[in-house]
Amino acid sequence: MSDQFMTEPEVAKLLRCSTSKVKRLRLAGKLAYAAGRPVLISVADLKAYLDGIKVHALPADGAEPPIRAAAAAEAAESARIAFDKYKAREALKAGRKR
Repeated sequence: MSDQFMTEPEVAKLLRCSTSKVKRLRLAGKLAYAAGRPVLISVADLKAYLDGIKVHALPADGAEPPIRAAAAAEAAESARIAFDKYKAREALKAGRKR
């Protein structure tokens, strides 16, 4: 195995956060890990997580930064759910007026 692993406390120290924050990230599916005692997190998975949450500065020419695909998909799904709820409420209102 050429992959290097870190424990939750080591990751927390590196990220300057609590071990419970690292645990929440793991359990939410945002940070991959190897289950066991102790829980191990590969350096590659930690780097992937950090690359995924990184916010990039605006380009000097004022152009809009590219939206991450995951964030765009999440926003689209949230908008679809909100619109479906809106349509259901409007259908109920229309049914009551008759």
